[in-house]
Amino acid sequence: MKKILTILTVALLACSTVFAAVNLSGEFEAGYKFSFKDEFKADPQDNAEGKVTVKVSDDAGIWTVNVKALDSLDSSNKLKANLSLNLAALMAANGVDLGDVSLALSLGANEKMTALSAYNDVTGDELYKFKNDGKYSTELAVGYGDLIQTKIAVDPKVGGKFAVVASALTKPVDGIAVSAAYAHNAWFTSALSDDEADENTAKNAVSVATDINVGALAGLDFNLGVTVYDNFGWQKDASDNAFAAAVYGGIDVVDAFFEFRMDNTTVAKDTITKLGMKTQVNLNIVENLGLDVYFNIGDFEAFDTTYSVGGDVSYTVSGVKFAANLDYAAVAGFSITPKIVVTF
Repeated sequence: MKKILTILTVALLACSTVFAAVNLSGEFEAGYKFSFKDEFKADPQDNAEGKVTVKVSDDAGIWTVNVKALDSLDSSNKLKANLSLNLAALMAANGVDLGDVSLALSLGANEKMTALSAYNDVTGDELYKFKNDGKYSTELAVGYGDLIQTKIAVDPKVGGKFAVVASALTKPVDGIAVSAAYAHNAWFTSALSDDEADENTAKNAVSVATDINVGALAGLDFNLGVTVYDNFGWQKDASDNAFAAAVYGGIDVVDAFFEFRMDNTTVAKDTITKLGMKTQVNLNIVENLGLDVYFNIGDFEAFDTTYSVGGDVSYTVSGVKFAANLDYAAVAGFSITPKIVVTF
């Protein structure tokens, strides 16, 4: 018996030593969307909203296994993951110090890989994602401090087409960021939609973005900045241009932004232009309490059917965030979306 206990104790100590060097982090988010247009309706909060994200990494910062976010919380999910390998940290751990040079590799369940961007996504809508239209991409990132960061992601020909995106981001001084990207077989969403179903693909596409934080540049006691994003995709007889510009700023207890959006789509020389906007005020009055109100116009020429107004409220306690969104949309009517987010 003593021999068995000794073996078990040694095994437990070995396991604790191994797992002590591993960090686990992630997020779980889920809830419901209750709609009241014509009749009461309840939907699970899934797709872009309900998600599970898990990351496992080592203490030395050499590797991270990213479990891909699950876009619906049911039995149809298949687990996907990728590996991010910090080659600079790996070399440093083995006696080769690269200094300010960064070098990293990502491979595994990478589908569409996102380019570097200087655009300050003040809305949090994540509309301006510029990607390659890949199925199983590998990405190499090389940089030198904040001065220059570069990435190239390649899908050799999985799914029958070669897809690549190359990008660079520079922050020459505190408060200024500029980026540029090119993609062959590119993928990006419409600037006037938060629905990934409104995706655009192009044989070739370019993207540029900048962020100028006047508050940081001038050493102001308040935040003030402007950020701009533009991409242009083209192929035979068709092109798409998405443009956005935002002004943002505020103080500790209140901040706000105004974002202007434009889409130009051309097919066989026929061009359709849409203009829209979103503005929001965030109140930071009570610690751990989040409050905001917003107003959105999807298309100025179709204001009666594309506007929405609403607000968000949340409270975080012991790492658990209880949140709710109240929204009135011109066509969809009134809805309430409560959710719980656990971050670990």
